[in-house]
Amino acid sequence: MSKEMKIHTSYTVFIRGQLSDNNLCGPVSSDLMNCTAQLCLSALKFCCGVFLEHWDELKPLKSLERKSAAEALIHTTKHHDAQYPEFDIRFHKLPLGIRRAVLNDALGKVSSYMSNHKNWEALKPSERGAEPTLGLPSRYQLTFYKSERKTEDLKRGQILLKLYNGKTWEWYTFLLKPSDARYLAHTAEHHTMLSPTVEKVRGEYRIRFCFEDKRELVSDEDKLSYRILAVDLGINAAATWSVMTADGTVHARGVLHARAEEDRLCHILNRVRKYQRCKRHPKSIYRFVRYANRELSICTAKAIMAVAELYSVDCIVFEHLDKTGHVSGRLASRIHHWRACDVQHRVETMAHRDGMRISRVCAWGTSKLAFDGSDKVTRDKHNHSICTFANGKQYNCDLSASYNIGARFFLREWKKVYPNLEIPATPQRTLSTLYEVRNQVQHKEAAA
Repeated sequence: MSKEMKIHTSYTVFIRGQLSDNNLCGPVSSDLMNCTAQLCLSALKFCCGVFLEHWDELKPLKSLERKSAAEALIHTTKHHDAQYPEFDIRFHKLPLGIRRAVLNDALGKVSSYMSNHKNWEALKPSERGAEPTLGLPSRYQLTFYKSERKTEDLKRGQILLKLYNGKTWEWYTFLLKPSDARYLAHTAEHHTMLSPTVEKVRGEYRIRFCFEDKRELVSDEDKLSYRILAVDLGINAAATWSVMTADGTVHARGVLHARAEEDRLCHILNRVRKYQRCKRHPKSIYRFVRYANRELSICTAKAIMAVAELYSVDCIVFEHLDKTGHVSGRLASRIHHWRACDVQHRVETMAHRDGMRISRVCAWGTSKLAFDGSDKVTRDKHNHSICTFANGKQYNCDLSASYNIGARFFLREWKKVYPNLEIPATPQRTLSTLYEVRNQVQHKEAAA
């Protein structure tokens, strides 16, 4: 059956200035932002203290009932008097969205704290570590819900936010870059805008807008009818891919190189080594490394999606990578800066927009085992992308791995349809195993 996927996309824009009462543009008031954040943090601490005292009453309730009971403790309404009326006195005219967000955050923190503390008490005194704490933040993140923002003038580069000035809540106008404002307004017309947040980065305030979109994905009733794109993300090449179907036929294959981005990253890493030899560690050089790495992952993700759209695949298959452990050797720095998970995340977002699915398979042995079933391969000492099979044949190691990745996806689906098939353990599965399974199924269907 097809599945509706929610896709979230965020855009961050800097605030150019703040309009005063005389329509004069000035810098953003840090006092205004800090005062609002401090008030929200005080409200969070107050709610946590109240909910801790009444947790025995709140814990048995379901989610919605718990929120209603918690709000009744602190907020007075027309038909109900709060048990703690000092909340409405201290935080007079606190906007509805902020109040309920603070309430949800407080319930989550208290629930987590009580659960952690119970597990801590269940341990032996000799095995206990430090006693769990409530874990309150040092600064509350400013989030503006529907009742705290006005975006009617977004096309003109203005957004109104409701902030606390130390006495009362007032509307304040902030200016955005015209090009950013037009793009955000255009996106808001076709997507659902979620609550924006304000954050401070290197002395400048910026707003992070998030949009939600819904897409129908390819039906997953018969995954054996899929045409998949098996991708092996590597160090020597940005990615190696192969287009495959359930019978093991490889319809297309190739290697993706981002030459400019790879050369830029290597150049900057060499400069880092020179600084390290001189025992210098400037922050600027590592910032260039992050930027170059980010551009490499963006370029790789776009190239993978271009191939997927060219061959109209239904699913993109990656390895489930676990980059833990110590890495040493000549390629240690490249592996350390390898953004494979970031590439997969970017491809996943873009694939869902086009209705494609994403799947991951076990990564053990995909590069170590030859796709033709001739046991382990031997890597070339000078060129790590070339390997030699046990039968003496030389082949591209990453291309062999992509065959095995695609084969493991279909073998998993064949096993669901025919549970009695004789298939080796997952780390030993290769493309030759898929051919053997295909022959087994054909013989069974012919005998029937």
